[in-house]
Amino acid sequence: MELAIFISTASINLSQREFYIIYISIMFLEYIPSRPHFIWYIQSYILSTKVDKSRNLANPIFLLTKLLTYDDFCSSIYSIGLGQEAYDALAIFLWGDILVKEFKTHNQQLNILRSRGLNVPKDGKPKRFLEQHNYYNVINGYKHHFLVKGADNKPIKPEQYIKNSHFDELKHLYLLDKDLKSCLLKYLIIFENSIKTLLAHEFPKMYQTKNAYLDFNNYISGQPNDVLGQISKFTSIIRDKVGKDESIKHYINQHEEVPLWVLINHLTIGNISYFYSVLVDELKNRIAKVYSERFEKDYKVPLTIHASDLKSILKAVNLIRNSCAHDERSYNRELKHIKTANIADQLRIPREFYRNDRVVVVIIFLKAVLRKSDFKHFLKELEAITNKYQNSFHTISFNEIYHEIGILDKQLLDIL
Repeated sequence: MELAIFISTASINLSQREFYIIYISIMFLEYIPSRPHFIWYIQSYILSTKVDKSRNLANPIFLLTKLLTYDDFCSSIYSIGLGQEAYDALAIFLWGDILVKEFKTHNQQLNILRSRGLNVPKDGKPKRFLEQHNYYNVINGYKHHFLVKGADNKPIKPEQYIKNSHFDELKHLYLLDKDLKSCLLKYLIIFENSIKTLLAHEFPKMYQTKNAYLDFNNYISGQPNDVLGQISKFTSIIRDKVGKDESIKHYINQHEEVPLWVLINHLTIGNISYFYSVLVDELKNRIAKVYSERFEKDYKVPLTIHASDLKSILKAVNLIRNSCAHDERSYNRELKHIKTANIADQLRIPREFYRNDRVVVVIIFLKAVLRKSDFKHFLKELEAITNKYQNSFHTISFNEIYHEIGILDKQLLDIL
């Protein structure tokens, strides 16, 4: 296990605490069922990190529990960017007994925040808020902006809040993110339904035989493992749903097939993204062209959406949609290896106006793939969210939040 971790790591130095969290996580993945994106987070982080080989790995559980208090654990797990469900699963698995021993009332939690310099009113409102929203979701998820940083731009230890920072600022950032997730999810689902409809129409139009999506020859050449994986996913979904879903059961029993337009309703956006990636180029281009033509019809200006652009759009949408659906922190979610420039350049968005690794990328992409009326409503809802929270922060400027979203210049929203 130790050797496997060393071999698969690359560039970033982990702290000792963070390393043991990752090490224990990998050791016990098999005991945490039904956590696919939890596993993805762990594997992704391991692949992008570098571990000091001189560290002693003996008795890692003992060392972890000795090195970390539960509060330290929560801080470390958030510092390495794990999703909320990953954090919950790992915390419960590793710290279940300690949670009981170190249980703190809401009043005790609030007193700890006060001792660290956070202004927490004693009118009962913070306590009532934490009774409705998990303490660690709110505090550990959104405190970073409000902590005193050292020369390395990392929070000093022990933690200390910036002078005059207020509990309500953390609360409002948490609520802003919830509103943003709700808004994004609404319009990402509109796009998801759109791409599903296109695939369910265009694939059978090109391949008109029964169960054509299970035919290896109807996919891109040169990627046999990817194609087999996609076909396997289709058969797995049918097998799992045949006894549960009446439409699939009907078509199997009566027609000995499940039409793609029936099966498509049971595919996730991740499934759709993968499906699109293994289509033949002609079909990829045909589907991408539909979005280009819709855009030109709506806006009276051309927009060339290549198959590679739509592939990037699907990748970004998949990441953010899952983040929103699982109620993970999303406003500053980092996106890697998403090609944005072709779409943004055609929309005349200067590259210095946005970060190409943040959620703003999805906002730009939605301009390309939503109908004009839907995107107009989307922008109005985004504007309403920013107006709602514009004056809710005094320790930090609202521009800092814009920057975390990836908007480096507010003129970007005017361009859209």
